[in-house]
Formats: sequence, C-alpha cells, structure tokens
Amino acid sequence: MAFLLNFAPPPVHARRIVLVNPTRYLGNLLIAGGLIQAFAAHSHAQGRAFTVVVDAAFVDLLRPALPETTALLAYPRGAIKAAGAWRKLTLYLGFLRQLRALKADIAFNIEEDSTSDRLTRHSGAAYRLGCSTTRHRGAYEAVVPISFVARPLARRHRWYSFMEMFAALGLQEPPQAGYLHFPPGAPPLPDVTRLQEQGFDPKQPYAALHAGATKDYKKWPRNYFAQLARRLRDAGLQVVFIGAGRDAHESAQVFELLGHPRQGIFDVTNHFSLSQLGGFLRGARCMVGNDSGPFHLATALGVKGVVIFGPTDVGLWRPLGEEVRVLQHSAQCSPECSRKRCLFDHACLKSISPDEVMAALYELSALH
Repeated sequence: MAFLLNFAPPPVHARRIVLVNPTRYLGNLLIAGGLIQAFAAHSHAQGRAFTVVVDAAFVDLLRPALPETTALLAYPRGAIKAAGAWRKLTLYLGFLRQLRALKADIAFNIEEDSTSDRLTRHSGAAYRLGCSTTRHRGAYEAVVPISFVARPLARRHRWYSFMEMFAALGLQEPPQAGYLHFPPGAPPLPDVTRLQEQGFDPKQPYAALHAGATKDYKKWPRNYFAQLARRLRDAGLQVVFIGAGRDAHESAQVFELLGHPRQGIFDVTNHFSLSQLGGFLRGARCMVGNDSGPFHLATALGVKGVVIFGPTDVGLWRPLGEEVRVLQHSAQCSPECSRKRCLFDHACLKSISPDEVMAALYELSALH
C-alpha cells in the first residue's frame, strides 16, 4: 500500500485505534460494516483496543453486530443540528473531549466528508491516516491515495475503496465483498400492535416499499409506487410503506394517489426506530425501493428485492446481496445530463414500469 505526504508507516506497536466514521448515510455504514467487524476481530487478536466513532442514530443498529470488545463513540449529529449556536458549540466540543480522552495511537477515516476530516484532525491521535489526497493534508501523518471513482471495473464498488483503508492497517481482504453481518435474531422484531389495529396481520406475508430517497433524482415516480402497491396486494401480499424523516411526504403523496379503499396497504413511515425498522424488514417477503439506505438494510438482512436506480452509478453503489435485481434504464440518459439538470426529465427512472418490477420479483421467486 503506497502512502503520500511523509510516507510514514503506521506505528507497529499501536494499542489504541479509532475509526472516525460518523457518516450520515446508512448505506455507506452497511457497506463498510463487514470490514469494520473484520477489523474489530483483527484488532482484538492483536491485543489492540478498537473504537468506532458512529452517528448516534446508528448506535442501536450497530451495537449488536460488533463484539463487546469494540467500543462505540456516538457522534451527536442530530442534536448538534437541532441546537442553537451556543449549544452546537458545547455539544461539539464535549464530543471532541471524549474523542481526545481515548488517547488514540492511530485515528483513521474511510470517507471524504468534512465531519470525519475535522474530527480526525483534532482527535489528538499520535498518527492520523486519511483517504483523500485533496482533502486530507497537513494534519495527517499519511494518506492512502484512493481513487473513489476511476477504478478497475472489477473493483469499482465503494466497498473496495473502504477495503484499501483497512488493508493499510494490516487487514487481509475477505474472500468477497459483503455487508455488515447481523447475528441471529438481530435486529429484533418490533411491536406491531398499532399496525395490527389497522388490519395488518404479522402472520401473513408482506412486502416493504420505500418511496423516499436522499435526492430527488433517485426517486421513482410516486404514481408507479401506487400502481405497484395495488399489484402486490392483488398478488396476495400485504403492502407496507416504510421510511423516516422526509420520506413521510413521499408516502403521503403515494397514499393520496391510491385513494380508497386502501385495504391491505399500510404506512409505517416514522413509526419505527432504525433498529426496529431492521427487525420489521427482516420479516418481509420482499422489498422494492429506490437506491437508498433502507434498501441496503433489507439486503443486508437477506431480504429479496428490486432496487430502482436513476442516474446514480450502479457499479459504485449496487447492493451487495445475491437475491436482488437492479433496474436501471441508463440508455435513456445523455452525456450532457447531470444530477441537477436532465434533458430527458429523468427518463432513466420514468421508463422503468411497474410491470418490470413485478417480473423481476417473480424471477426472484418473491411472489407465488
């Protein structure tokens, strides 16, 4: 592994290592999660203390999947965002004190985001390792020169760039790319009493649908989700729309298009915590959604599904599960298009029909 800057190799006798990874993207965390687990085992075998800085929203989901010897340090992103100016500073500095109190020998990050960069810089670690030759300079002892985009096709997926960071610290590459692995029974099934009061039967098969996404250019048309929900219900499945935060707007718009009656179609957007949502998805017959964190979560839990891609790079962000179908009509796109400006009104999404999704689900034997 080549290093830039002063070419300083990681200290051989390091005993305290911190991964600074407070990503707000669930999909990124799940993609890197299997490597985090492997590195936790690697560190334990070498007698090293390993701590992971993680967004507070993900702690409950991640904790059961990591050994007790691995510590989690929760970054209070949500609380900082919601606070006033003085409170923001107080929360941030309080977290920074916790991070510096670890007295890390090595602190490293695996993404290019500014939060990971600032925390790594100010971690107080004796050795700081970065992954971006453009962002991670000056305060770092070394940088792994990772190209996140221009990569050989076989190693294009983001998992491989994450792997390069762990390899720089001595981790052997696993036989194949994979998600965070959840132990049996985790996440646990949530209480669905309120859903049962609306007519949901947990003993009968159900499909999970996710109409939201972090970006508008990732969202399949709402009327297609409405059509698909009816088709799945007619195929004998209960249909449950999931999501959190701003996904509530997408779900509400789909339900408006559905009209009445809506028997057999339910909405649990913002009803579950992330861990509870994972438990609910674990019991689903299948899932259909946009390229988003919840779809990666369902796939990591072994749920069959169909994911719909717009202009996002499939090679970089495709789900890592085997029982997944990716639908994308990239031939509809133009080289002159961008995520913010599309000459064809996002035909790559709109040309994917509910019929195609149903056919893909039948191919997966997700429907009978």
